[in-house]
Amino acid sequence: MNLFLILIPGCFYLSTLAPSIGYSDTPEFVDTSFALGISHPAGFPAYNLIAKAITFLPLGSIAFRVNLFSALLACITLVVLYLSAIEIIKICFPESSAESRIGPSLFPPALLAFSSPFWFNSLIAEVYTLHSLFTVLIIYFLLLWKNNNDSRFLFLTAFCFGLSAGNHGTVAFYLPAILVLFFAWEKKQKIKNLGITTLVFLVGFSVYLYLPIRSMAEPIIDWGNPETLQSFFDQVTDRRHSEQHFSKLRAPSESTLPIQSFGHQIMSAVSKSSFVFLRLIDDLARQFTWIMVIGFLGGSVLCAKKSRPLFIFLFLITAFNAAFFVGWRGESYFPSYIVSCLWAALLFYWLINEKLFSRSNETHSLEKTVQLKKVARFSVCAISGACVFWLMISNYFKVDRSGSYFAETILKKELLSVDDEGILVTENSWFNMAYFLDVMRLRDDVVLVKAADFLETDPTSYLTPKRYPQLQLPDREKYQFGSFETAFNYMMEFFESNAKIRPVLIEQNWALFERLPLAEKLLPHRNLLLKFPSDEKKTSTLSHPMDGFNQYKSWLEEDLKKPGLQREPKWIQKVIRYLSSFADYFHSTQRYEEEREVLKVIYDFLGQRGADWHLKMVDNLTLDGNKKEARRLWEKMRKSFPEKFQTPLAEGLLFKGEENYQAAIDSFNRASNIEPNNFRPYIERCYVLMASGSKERTVVALNLANKKMKTLKDFKRLEAVKQFLETTQ
Repeated sequence: MNLFLILIPGCFYLSTLAPSIGYSDTPEFVDTSFALGISHPAGFPAYNLIAKAITFLPLGSIAFRVNLFSALLACITLVVLYLSAIEIIKICFPESSAESRIGPSLFPPALLAFSSPFWFNSLIAEVYTLHSLFTVLIIYFLLLWKNNNDSRFLFLTAFCFGLSAGNHGTVAFYLPAILVLFFAWEKKQKIKNLGITTLVFLVGFSVYLYLPIRSMAEPIIDWGNPETLQSFFDQVTDRRHSEQHFSKLRAPSESTLPIQSFGHQIMSAVSKSSFVFLRLIDDLARQFTWIMVIGFLGGSVLCAKKSRPLFIFLFLITAFNAAFFVGWRGESYFPSYIVSCLWAALLFYWLINEKLFSRSNETHSLEKTVQLKKVARFSVCAISGACVFWLMISNYFKVDRSGSYFAETILKKELLSVDDEGILVTENSWFNMAYFLDVMRLRDDVVLVKAADFLETDPTSYLTPKRYPQLQLPDREKYQFGSFETAFNYMMEFFESNAKIRPVLIEQNWALFERLPLAEKLLPHRNLLLKFPSDEKKTSTLSHPMDGFNQYKSWLEEDLKKPGLQREPKWIQKVIRYLSSFADYFHSTQRYEEEREVLKVIYDFLGQRGADWHLKMVDNLTLDGNKKEARRLWEKMRKSFPEKFQTPLAEGLLFKGEENYQAAIDSFNRASNIEPNNFRPYIERCYVLMASGSKERTVVALNLANKKMKTLKDFKRLEAVKQFLETTQ
């Protein structure tokens, strides 16, 4: 059976395996595995170190090898899950025979093998199959500890738990569950074994020393630069994204809520728990069919009856995982999937071998009982087998990545088009560019700089002479860091000083253009690239600002002809980011005709036709003097998006363009009521009041807008209003 769980899923995984990098985090993990870099929080040192060993295999490209690593981990996970199911049946049904445990233990891992998220993550460079393996190993060693009464398995659990923290930090949520089993099952030497397991855990956890040690070598991907205690802590705990954790469960701000009674708090907790439970059930039904839902529910009841500590252990793993990732689901639910498989194995065993038909009685003869057991066994096996077969055929083309060559797409062309000895400031393609430079060894003359480093309150923590010895870095002593404005000034000096000696090229980047008043300081260059002009050359290297966009659009058309890309929604999302950046750039530089061309491509080419697109087009048409067309589009917007924040905001922009100031203020008020924390309605209200000549009301509106400010670009807009008011006094 172990061979079955390796060969059959393995053949499917190999036939659908991605031959190259993918989108999202996969180029990052290929690069950090090969070049031993620092991945995004929490750093994933265990993954990078283990995957590094796979890169030495003389088999295909580096990307293919790391993708193959995921497939190998997936197959091993299935085998260990099968063995764990056998062990849990032993605990809950100690009288069971070895033969009777095989079938019930086999089908749940087979369902997991061909579920869409597990199959897909077995084809690409990602941490989730290793996370699954560590999770099931922790469970397996604990079950072996119980069944064999051997403390060595407990110590193996502790080591695996510590090492697993170096792959996915959310295993910290397993600690309460593990402690439940420890104090329930350890009868004799609690203190001694607790001390030993703690030490062994720390040995595994020491894998995190990789982060500061390797960061000092300044790899291209050095996320968080964890060389100080504070940056190390921030990296390991992922504090920057903490607001997203349990995001779907978070209630509105306490300041906006009345004081709740204890009864209301209980009802709220029950409501949230029900929401998490229903989301998990829905996910199990979609990914595994309803047979897994039945197995999950029925098996949990059986587990609670047979072994309460074991039930609490598995329940806590599922509860924390399902609540923490309720907004993600999919591959983030792998620990919950593993528990579901174990509980399903219990239910399948019970249906086939236990209480329903285990004893003859006055109604049924022994022969009748045997027949009923055969029927039950056949029914469970037939239904489970049919579900496995259905998942095989329904998910094959959905997950197939065998024809996806993301290493040969747009971003490779972009890098090859960079000027000789150029400095490339990039963000959206950071992982891809690092892969091209580190793994494919393209363009050794290009220096890669991460745009997000300039958005830090202290960019000098990342832009160091050791990391960039060939660049001109501004004197840190000139800057009192602590604000985005200071960081922006530092960035501008960096661009100005380096542009005198090397081409400084900034990739289209919506994050920079939304947060910083940068776009108007750049010149169109080519494709996705903008250029920071040197003092000697202030003119564009393009004959027309649309030349770069047209080249990028032709690249998109070429990419869409390649097999596999049409099925990649996340690839489309990345494309939209670049197109939105083009639109933002043209809008900031008041090239409204060019902006409309980009918006039309987003509308026609990618089918993005929501409220935000309509708002941008109404704003564009109004600013460009085409108020009649802008009103026609807004009428359509009012019918299609009556409840959206963008609709009254667009109406206010129209009224402002028509100099109907009071109506514009009323519209902006309605927009701010829908989204009270959005800065845009508040600053637009300032513009209208300023245009109407009401200085007193403008000052009041300005103070209110100041409280909603989030970016340096917002700050600059407020400063412009303040300067106007000062000059007109």
